Amino acid sequence: MNRLLFATLFCATATPLLAQTAYTNAELSSTSDVIGTARYVGMGGALGALGADISAISSNPAAIGLYRRADVALTAGGLWQKNKQYKEDNTGRGTFDQFGIVGAWKIDAPKVRYFNVGFNYQKKYNFFNAYYADNDTPGGLSQADMMADLANKFYNEDTFDKTLYGAMYNAWIYDNDEQGFYNGVGADKNRFSSYTTGSVQAFDINFSTNVLDRYYLGLTIGIDNVEYNRFTEYTEERTFNETIQDYTLASEHHISGYGVNVKLGAIVRPFEDSPFRVGLTVETPTWYKLKSTVFYDIYSKYDKDGNYIQDGYSMLHSGDDNYLEYNLRTPWRARVSMGSTIDRFFAWGLEYEYANYGKNHMSYPGYDTWDGFSASSTPDREMNKLNRRTFQGQHTVKAGAELNLTDRLALRLGYNYITTPYKKNARLQQDIDSYAMDYVAGTAYSNLSDVNIITCGLGYRYKKFYVDLAYRFRQQRADVYAFDDSFTSNADFVRDNPTLANKTLDPVDVNLNRHSITCTLGFKF
Repeated sequence: MNRLLFATLFCATATPLLAQTAYTNAELSSTSDVIGTARYVGMGGALGALGADISAISSNPAAIGLYRRADVALTAGGLWQKNKQYKEDNTGRGTFDQFGIVGAWKIDAPKVRYFNVGFNYQKKYNFFNAYYADNDTPGGLSQADMMADLANKFYNEDTFDKTLYGAMYNAWIYDNDEQGFYNGVGADKNRFSSYTTGSVQAFDINFSTNVLDRYYLGLTIGIDNVEYNRFTEYTEERTFNETIQDYTLASEHHISGYGVNVKLGAIVRPFEDSPFRVGLTVETPTWYKLKSTVFYDIYSKYDKDGNYIQDGYSMLHSGDDNYLEYNLRTPWRARVSMGSTIDRFFAWGLEYEYANYGKNHMSYPGYDTWDGFSASSTPDREMNKLNRRTFQGQHTVKAGAELNLTDRLALRLGYNYITTPYKKNARLQQDIDSYAMDYVAGTAYSNLSDVNIITCGLGYRYKKFYVDLAYRFRQQRADVYAFDDSFTSNADFVRDNPTLANKTLDPVDVNLNRHSITCTLGFKF
């Protein structure tokens, strides 16, 4: 192999900062699930107008205004997938989903009947997921070619060794010719696996009131905690000079931080003699301060001097102190709901939510200047443009019903339909002039389908105690791409690879279905 850089660069320690892409930001701001008390889950979360459930703090703060006595509840359960590729894979785990308490105080006033205060811990989204996306027909397209394309576009002597494409060059994954043009080797097949854990956890403080038993108003102040962990492994198999030259890129991605948001809600009974009511909620963006850390290893068939290894691999490690601090502002959300009851026999609820994920906004924190003043945050303009090109508004429809079979036993059903926030033909561009993309540590991305959630549950009451059970099935698929194939339209690449001109990489269809069982223990007093 010809080299412009000496092979000793292989031994240099890379210091990549993880590219916090628009795709990961969308995942962190997602609420496309139903998590909370078993009653809330069993009715599909459609309690924005019905209220009187602790988990409704998350959908309509005014729902707590319907309480007339105190309530405390604790919820736990289990979550699992059934799309195992190997029997030994562990794709299930226990979850602690909710703990909350509400206090209700009767007010001796002509109009204000109750003033209520509530606190609730609840998971907003669970990142637990595991899947394989193996592609036996990449059509000669390779991640190595993508890395070579980035090197051709963005080579900089000062930063080359701090990037993933620089590290892969130093690991002899791709090469350059005498003119300095970088080029890879076509792939025969690739293997990709992903395992994600963690969650977004909400700590909500609620204040609500009841006016004339017809108007309910509420305010929720939310503090969100983010814990995100993703482990991936990508292997590319190719043949060059009659030798197998497979390599593996293994990475660990950790994100942690916190955010703040505010929700304002109202519930109104428009007809004095009717239990029918409507609800409205406006939720501000969540302002996150996050820290992203990455580690990766590249396993190559070449040693540091470029000699082929017949048996075994050499390894290049990214280093152990690689992080990026950044800010994320999620979109505004609006919800409208309606619901009613028939005596104490039957209750139903409907809810609609809208959020435009194209409004996600990424920036970098300010810094202290020499004179002691703090500079304002700096937006990542190119990443935000990519976000607007990639994402769109998401529509969520929830429906739920509860049937009281006896004074003590209740049956519940629920359904959610959530549209995908991804635009048609969305892709993760890495050839953009973004600070974050200069330090990317992976290339795979997934375009998610619409979500269908079906729930059911049972509730049992005995005096002041209650126990609820719920089952949830969340159905979703994903088109997983191992890398972005836009390099096939690059004139220099086409010149050396005419058979791959404008060729596209077929995605791998992945099943992301999840099942869960939830149990709530509660006490009203």
